[in-house]
Amino acid sequence: MKFFKLLLKTLGVLVLLLAALLASYLFYFSGSSHTPQNLHAATGYRSPAGPILVFGGNRGTGLDIVRKLRERGEDVTVALRKTSQTEELRALGVKTVIADALNADEVRAAFQAAPFVAVVSTLGTSRGENAKRPDWIGNRNVIDAARAAGVRRFVFVTVIGAGDSKATAPWPSSKFLAEVMELKTRAEDHLRASGLAYTIIRPGGLGNVKETGTAVLAEDPQAFSYISRADLATLTVAALGDARTEFKTYSAYDPSRKVIWKMFND
Repeated sequence: MKFFKLLLKTLGVLVLLLAALLASYLFYFSGSSHTPQNLHAATGYRSPAGPILVFGGNRGTGLDIVRKLRERGEDVTVALRKTSQTEELRALGVKTVIADALNADEVRAAFQAAPFVAVVSTLGTSRGENAKRPDWIGNRNVIDAARAAGVRRFVFVTVIGAGDSKATAPWPSSKFLAEVMELKTRAEDHLRASGLAYTIIRPGGLGNVKETGTAVLAEDPQAFSYISRADLATLTVAALGDARTEFKTYSAYDPSRKVIWKMFND
């Protein structure tokens, strides 16, 4: 009996220690341990003055970006698969063109739909085999087609953990999304080498929570926070309309959501 009591007490102590370690880990890797440098102050939005083609614009962050572009009166076309839903896009007055990002011929054809002056891509997924993920192959096809079509501007939403932000990603993300981060790194590098006027934006922990309006861009690969999709969309659209963000890579950082539990107190 004494043995079992001692065992239970020991297990209780171990559980408490593990809980304390987990709490410390989440705090340390939440953004609280680092103050971002080189924050980018947003200025007035300047329209790209022409049609914009969006890949990944039928759901999630991409759809939020499309909404905000339409609020500014932009001419937006969304490239999507044949099986994608279009009702919400059409309600927003958005044009659509059929193009599977993994099919280079379809992507090239999509660029013939209008004289596009800018491209936004949020393509990516955490599921499926590498060959079926758009993180690298799909984005490579879009980048190559944009360059061939003479498009100048390209805004690309990737993820913290790609490129020189690899060490910034929390351990769970770096473990379970390691392949995705590597694919996005390759896509980022391909975009930088393309000659397009790029802006790369890396969000950390994303959630469908309310917009705070406090998020900023930080030219700092060590910056990490949690952020709402709506705030990320606002940052993306603002970057598209700001020539000072060209040829830059940013972390999307929300100082009001440095810790994960701030995502649950709306």
